[in-house]
This record gives sequence, C-alpha cells and structure tokens, in this order.
Amino acid sequence: MKILLATNNQGKVERYKTLVAQTGLDIELCIPSELGIVAREVEENADSLAGNAELKARAYFGLVDMPILANDTGFYVEGEGLVEAPKREALGDIDERTLSNEDRAARLLAFWKGIATKYGGQVDAAWVEVFVVLYPNGTVRRADSCREVLLTDQEFGTPHLAMPVRALYYSKITNKPSIQHTEVEELAEMQPVIDALVQVL
Repeated sequence: MKILLATNNQGKVERYKTLVAQTGLDIELCIPSELGIVAREVEENADSLAGNAELKARAYFGLVDMPILANDTGFYVEGEGLVEAPKREALGDIDERTLSNEDRAARLLAFWKGIATKYGGQVDAAWVEVFVVLYPNGTVRRADSCREVLLTDQEFGTPHLAMPVRALYYSKITNKPSIQHTEVEELAEMQPVIDALVQVL
C-alpha cells in the first residue's frame, strides 16, 4: 500500500521509514515532493495533538488518491503538563531566523535544563505522539503513543542540533541515556511508536 507522508522534512522522512519498516507491514511511503506537490505550511492551531496532526493531513486531502499519514508530538513534564511550544518559550522575542543552529540548540538545551533544575535536577517526563491517517473517502484513523523518560539537567553526550533535549534524558524502557543508545536500544525505546503505527495503519 502506498501512503503519503505529510512532510518533506528529511529527518522526519528517514525516521518514519525506519519505524514503518519495523511494523512488518507492506507499505511504501511517498512524500509530497516526489509527487510534484509543493509542501503545505500548516498553522498548528488545533486544541490537541490529534487536531494538529489532522490539520497536517488535511492540507493534502484531495491532492492524492492514497491515505495520508501525519503526526504531532508533545513533551509532557510532570508538574508542567504538556510543553506545547518550548522553542517559543526558550527563544522569547528573538526571531529564530537570526540565530545559528548552534545558538538555537543552546537556548533550547538551557530551557530544558532549567525545567529539570526547577524539580531538583530530574523530573518524570514523556514523549506523547499522535498519528492520524486520512483516507481518500474522508475516513480518519488515530493512534497515540507515550514514551516515558526521566528529564535531567545533565548532558549525557553531545546534543543534536535538531533535538538537543535528547542529550538530557534517560529512557525508562532501556534505563539508559537515550543519546547513548545502540541501534537495538533505540528501537526498544521506539516500540510504543511502532505499535501506534501498526494500530493506525
């Protein structure tokens, strides 16, 4: 089955391909640019992760005759709730376009460290992810996943510029800093996401 992935972000595309391959399902992922479709900019203004994921999928509705897969992700912190816009909070009034990738990553790292420090250096947290598949007939299927972690104010490795928070937390599935995972351990941490993909696909 062919499915349109509602993004042209190469990092997300590679992530999805890896995870979908682990589902054992016979699925070929396509992206808009491969089909000559200009990527859609979506204002994520729904009141839930599921709503935002559906907005992303609906941006391509009617343009292809195949199911459309989209997702939205949030980071939940005990005592803080779902941190919906960490980049906006970390950068304040600074225009992101004026910062280098290194500066932006450093500010995000400081933001997340500050939250962990607020709770004594570590706090329970979780990645919450919602997947939506929108079918050509308008039917929508949803599934969600939750990956529990322990957010700390320590760096366990060199932060990735695109996701610096990954250097700060332990996976509760592997009981190991996520940034230090082997490929096998990484897939173990991602099992809830793989299960959600099986459910929604």
